Amino acid sequence: MSPYSIRELGPRTWDDFARLVRKHDGIWGGCWCIAFHLKRSSDRTAAQNRAEKESLVRSGQAHAALVYDGDDILGWCQFGSPGELPGRMSAYARTGAKAPDWRITCFFVDRGHRGEGVATAALDGALHLIAAKGGGTVDGYPTDHTRSHPSSNSFLWAGTTSMFAEAGFLPLTSLGPRKVVMRRLVSRR
Repeated sequence: MSPYSIRELGPRTWDDFARLVRKHDGIWGGCWCIAFHLKRSSDRTAAQNRAEKESLVRSGQAHAALVYDGDDILGWCQFGSPGELPGRMSAYARTGAKAPDWRITCFFVDRGHRGEGVATAALDGALHLIAAKGGGTVDGYPTDHTRSHPSSNSFLWAGTTSMFAEAGFLPLTSLGPRKVVMRRLVSRR
């Protein structure tokens, strides 16, 4: 049983999300967890990313399972439909696989809480929120930690294959030497 609680990203939790992003200098040079919302990469400032992310959150077009320990936010798992998160969808055309109903695109864990099960709690929280929204096929794009050399925790923004496998995901296709598409069917709750 997880010692953490889950809250959905939305207007009421935006300030918590923003506080954690600011604490980590905008995440990856100012991404603000917006990269998968964009169809193409572009030169954008951290301020532009923040404003767009806040607009998407306030309009219900950005989803994440936020992990809390009491009132302290520790991390999140971003999820959404392919229409909401269209970035990096070209692999489906190359593999012939049907696009999923939902995508789990990235995780973030506060640097002081890495290795404490926050990402696993975030994944579980995202799957529960997806079930409450109707369920369907869910894809993740984790790093295969068993191939090549292990990665630093800060580079595991997509999760690990072992974490997804423990949550019931099965490999669908490879995206390269260390990236895998894993899929799971989530029933409606």
